[in-house]
Amino acid sequence: MCNVVTGSGEEAGAPLVAHPDVDHVTFTGSVATGSRVMEAAARNITRVTLELGGKSPVVVLADCDREAAQEGVLGAIYENAGQVCSAGSRLVIESGIHDEFIDQLAARTRKLTLGHGLRNPQVGPINSSEQLDRIASHVEAARARGVNVTVGGERTVDPETGGGRFLQPTILDRVAPEDAVVQEEIFGPVLSVQVIDSVADAMEVANGTRYGLVAGIYTRDLSRALAFARDVDVGQVYINEYFAGGIEVPFGGNKESGFGREKGMEALRSYCKIKSVVARV
Repeated sequence: MCNVVTGSGEEAGAPLVAHPDVDHVTFTGSVATGSRVMEAAARNITRVTLELGGKSPVVVLADCDREAAQEGVLGAIYENAGQVCSAGSRLVIESGIHDEFIDQLAARTRKLTLGHGLRNPQVGPINSSEQLDRIASHVEAARARGVNVTVGGERTVDPETGGGRFLQPTILDRVAPEDAVVQEEIFGPVLSVQVIDSVADAMEVANGTRYGLVAGIYTRDLSRALAFARDVDVGQVYINEYFAGGIEVPFGGNKESGFGREKGMEALRSYCKIKSVVARV
């Protein structure tokens, strides 16, 4: 049986999470709210699956297929206007191809269409005025700190109706590892570019946030890609593509991106309990 209970977090979510008759809680949302969910569930020793924030890196190495990497990076951050927990919000790119790659990426970003979802634009609206304010404030603060806003960064509207809540698809270039736009989840169409000098740097930079949801890598060297996939501290890795895998592939994060998995048999196991019965007959 499926029972849908609607209401705010305070009215519906909190009572459900704290109820002693609830055997398992699966929550998708922010780290702060996930922490509160876990605290409430702990009072009844209720099992929890948490799928929280992300600051996912897309690593682009010099030997990659440039066209595939460009398409992958664009889709990773601008699909759903970046309002996806697994959005590829950090581009980690080798210095040798940085200038040409970013020039081409910027040109393509400027051409992306914005508008109402029913017109099938490439970038849609932001889901609320509060979220638009939050995204814009991140960009404005970065600009004030001297971060290079290569493309976008301004509020805008639906070009056909003159309304709606939109932020221009944005690229922030050569961002320092400790900068807030690298470390904090923005949840909008904002790409932060981090430049690496060697392949050896890619792992350190990719793992350089408190999140560990997904990561992508573009390279023609499969051995190198598989080594990256083994060592990067995330729950899912995409090689030479992004947003890959269907409902059969387990999805979830490490570190402050949460724990447990959704999708696939692994997700079903989290809703089950093992009972052992031993008998002498």
